[in-house]
Amino acid sequence: MLKSLLPSAAAAFALMLMPAAANAHTKLVGSTPAANSTVSKVTSINLQFNEKIVASTLKTELVMTGMPGMANHAPMKVPFTSMMGKEGKSAMLMLKRQLTPGTYKVKWSAAGADTHRMGSEFSFTVK
Repeated sequence: MLKSLLPSAAAAFALMLMPAAANAHTKLVGSTPAANSTVSKVTSINLQFNEKIVASTLKTELVMTGMPGMANHAPMKVPFTSMMGKEGKSAMLMLKRQLTPGTYKVKWSAAGADTHRMGSEFSFTVK
């Protein structure tokens, strides 16, 4: 009976030893400017992910959500170009011009090796 349980126990033990990264999903682990920060001069936005992402799945959007002195400011898309970092775990949004004072929201979505598209958003303020 012990011999019949041995292969099952060995397989269960092997599964426990597998890296947890196989089950991980793409997450934003840092950004410049940082989420909820107040900054002055912004000419680019850098995104850092927890894993290498599939470049063709990365979608980003930058929107100005508030402008000083305008209480009912409608969201305005901000133009930029983007590029992936060489290591595949970062991306840079290069702005056409420096951001003016106001509040901004960055939205992103991407997939890693597991092909599950994940996404989130964060805001920051330019003074």
